[in-house]
Amino acid sequence: MLRVHREAILSKAAGHYPQTTLDAWALGVTPDRVARAERQIADPEFIVLVAEAGDELIGYGVAIRSQGQLRGLYVKPNTISRVGSALLSELEKLVFRTAEFLTCDASLNAVGFYRAHGYAELGRTDHVLMSGANVPCMRMKKDRPAKGARG
Repeated sequence: MLRVHREAILSKAAGHYPQTTLDAWALGVTPDRVARAERQIADPEFIVLVAEAGDELIGYGVAIRSQGQLRGLYVKPNTISRVGSALLSELEKLVFRTAEFLTCDASLNAVGFYRAHGYAELGRTDHVLMSGANVPCMRMKKDRPAKGARG
């Protein structure tokens, strides 16, 4: 997952952020980051989904069910289309079972993606990384679709 995270950031966000921000955000695999990912996977409050092609991990998404919060959605460059859309759709189905809405801090390169999936822009914000570095983002929100409506 951490390798996907790095590859996705470096390939998709490069034109939207300065190199210093990319370097802080796309950290490699470290013991602390591995331990954090393992805790999230084991925590029943977290929903962690992965997308694979053959035996290769190409994307993942993380949400916190009780907070209605999408924590991350990353897809590395690959030859399969709509991987991010598929992951987002499945995360929404699971979160919207209990939550009234789903929020995220969308990276500037991903705002159009979320807008196309029904998310509204709430305003600019800074996502603070574990290192303390700030990544400018757009806070976005999608309300749970009404019964019978497609989400």
